[in-house]
Amino acid sequence: MDLFLFIIIIVGLTFLFLGFVIHFDLKKKKLELEEKKVELEKLKLELSNQGQGEE
Repeated sequence: MDLFLFIIIIVGLTFLFLGFVIHFDLKKKKLELEEKKVELEKLKLELSNQGQGEE
């Protein structure tokens, strides 16, 4: 019975750890995506300003 409890606890802690890692990774990827969106918006703004400046 003690071995069974030990295995259950280890498996539970492993799933908790994996949950935190996946949550952190998704947060990081979301932040990177937002940064790329901001860079794209800056580029669009620069291009539109250049286009207006030429006219």
